[in-house]
Amino acid sequence: MKVAEVMTPNPETLGPEATLEEAARRLLETRYGGFPVVDEEGRLLGLLQVEELLPRPENVPFSDVEALQLFGEWVDEGVLAEIYRRYQRTPVKAVMRTEVPRVHPEDPLGKALEILLTTKVRHLPVVDGKDRVVGILTRSDFLKLILGRS
Repeated sequence: MKVAEVMTPNPETLGPEATLEEAARRLLETRYGGFPVVDEEGRLLGLLQVEELLPRPENVPFSDVEALQLFGEWVDEGVLAEIYRRYQRTPVKAVMRTEVPRVHPEDPLGKALEILLTTKVRHLPVVDGKDRVVGILTRSDFLKLILGRS
């Protein structure tokens, strides 16, 4: 079976200059967990997943203390208004993943499944020969395939 048989064709994408606020709203509206980020010609530049938008616990250097970090800066967990201000002024390109695995429509489906299971990528872009995004694959697509549902 080939990637083209299971992928969602023509997925929604984001431009690199979209703000994180715009991206977060689109994620909530569509209930997707991420979007490929593309240039004007539709070529893949990166990937923005929900995980990149949320603070995450990190160890404070030279200590055993954990604190929240967002976009490489320490944040107080009670300062949601400041996080929102950062969303309003930060472009997607500042936090998107740029090292993104990708597959082609004619690739074997097993290759895509291996990538989804062995990396932190949950939304696998499918690109054509010119690196333009033509589809997307998620772990849920494989569950649907296993259950025989589309």
